[in-house]
Amino acid sequence: MDRIGIIGNGVAAVTAIREIRSKNRDVAIDVFSDEKYTYYPRPKLIEYIAGRISKDEVIQYGHEWYDEYDVNLHLAEPVIEVIPSSLSILTEKQSYFNYDNILIAVGSHPFVPPIRGVEKERVHILRTLDDAIDISNSVDGAGREIIVGGGILGIELAAAMKAAGGNPIVISNISTLLPAQLDQGASNILLKRLGNMGITALLGFTCTEVTGPGHATGVVSTEGDKVKGDMVVMTTGIRPNTHLARQANIAVGPGKGILVDEYMQTTSDSIYAAGDCTEWKGICWGIIPVALETAKIAAINIMAHGSKKYDGTTPSNTLQVAGINLTSIGEFNPQSPEYESITSANESEGTYFKAVLKDDVMVGGISLGDRKVALKIRRMIRTKEIVKDKKKEIFDV
Repeated sequence: MDRIGIIGNGVAAVTAIREIRSKNRDVAIDVFSDEKYTYYPRPKLIEYIAGRISKDEVIQYGHEWYDEYDVNLHLAEPVIEVIPSSLSILTEKQSYFNYDNILIAVGSHPFVPPIRGVEKERVHILRTLDDAIDISNSVDGAGREIIVGGGILGIELAAAMKAAGGNPIVISNISTLLPAQLDQGASNILLKRLGNMGITALLGFTCTEVTGPGHATGVVSTEGDKVKGDMVVMTTGIRPNTHLARQANIAVGPGKGILVDEYMQTTSDSIYAAGDCTEWKGICWGIIPVALETAKIAAINIMAHGSKKYDGTTPSNTLQVAGINLTSIGEFNPQSPEYESITSANESEGTYFKAVLKDDVMVGGISLGDRKVALKIRRMIRTKEIVKDKKKEIFDV
């Protein structure tokens, strides 16, 4: 009987399991995780910190799910080596396992820039459930929480801390909130709406040091400006986990992810990769839609190599920050003159819409504050319909 080893237990891993089992109930599947918990989706960590769900409610699939899919789950057993020549792995418990195919789905890790003092107490990162528990415990009683980084995680974490009774301030080294999802106009509207909710954001502040004797008491910018606080959380991006691939001489690309081809196979035969750890055509996506798609492609090709190709993902983010619906999709902030951008902003209502057209066909857009407009933009991109009456046709719902 064939055996498949899956390294990692995140969204890419459980998606691959479902896909494999939809085609084959007999192949043996082992899953190795460095965490002690069964599968949970990372967005639920924000809900936990906000106090809206319990620790137990963070877990989405318990042991019974793995039993249903006939998976041998190895919790708290990190893989420390992949051996391509024998298609085997070595775990931290010094156990060897041999496979017909291996899927590396080890995700990513938080990137922390070279800031002095990040090793101090009351400085946190958020990636795991244990991290979320530490942060939640620290918010209780903290006077002010400093969040370094103005991306999705930073803004959502600030909203969660506010809901939990905290007093967060977000600092970002650039002039735009959510730079991977918004343009300057949308950022300005979001900044105002967050301010109305009591969430402070300080832009253009490049953090260079965490102050304090042994624990964090604030941060200092490159210009010498200071912000006082009682805890610091670094939300300054993620990087693919590639240490296993590097040790195994599996190629890592210039984007610092594990190189995969259109079948999600690495440079070693019968070893595949999916999710945040991968790099495809120079791109490391690091978003859930790509994790889902690449995991399905990898699983299909593990079962029958060459049967389905990956041809990319239209980048799309849909989130809700403190009740604000926000969607960005496709080419939403182009710099080339071949694109036409149409915007509609209403500061009093706190809405901002943007459509990006190329040859009168929508290729990207932003919707801040209205889910119906977001759905319409998404549909028009998918159907590639010709846009005639541009402003009225796009934003009227």
